Amino acid sequence: MDLYSIIDRRAQQMLRDTVSRFDAYIGPDANEGEREVAGLDHRLAADDLVLEHRLSSKLIGRIYTCRWRWKVAVDLGTTSTVIRLRYRGWKPSNRTAGFVGPAHSSALCEQLNASAVLLPLCMAMELGELSIHYHATERSCEVVLRPNYGDFVWMLIPPVKYGRQPTPAEVDSTVLLIHEISLILQANGALALAS
Repeated sequence: MDLYSIIDRRAQQMLRDTVSRFDAYIGPDANEGEREVAGLDHRLAADDLVLEHRLSSKLIGRIYTCRWRWKVAVDLGTTSTVIRLRYRGWKPSNRTAGFVGPAHSSALCEQLNASAVLLPLCMAMELGELSIHYHATERSCEVVLRPNYGDFVWMLIPPVKYGRQPTPAEVDSTVLLIHEISLILQANGALALAS
């Protein structure tokens, strides 16, 4: 057995441990993959909910980046688009967050930015990435959320092994964030169809 297969097994265990923190909200799929675990039996407004590791191989180690990915079936029109969360400012005292996207997505960006729940959660969690990809041909949005927990780093030189599990507050915040984004997308789709 080579060193990288040992590292892969440890990363997979880290991913299972991270998913176990969400047991109160999400039941994991029994058919979990090597680098992803699908969420089942949840009451969130999200479809195909997956927690996964993205592997970045390095010559002297490996980095597994944790991210949530889910879909929301919604018709937002005939133009595909990407909306991203952007942080501005480097000082914590004057740092702000907001959703930005192309001009044709300004109404959805305004709804996301107007949420009393969403932006405060994003500010408190300091996310690595949050993006909403609308696929017009599929009539669905794919949301990608990269939290600041769940990553696994194993480097040989210098020798580093690092992984951080979410706190109970981060678990609650993540579930609320997933649900809130999904509800806003569904509501926006209903408004787009009504107009």
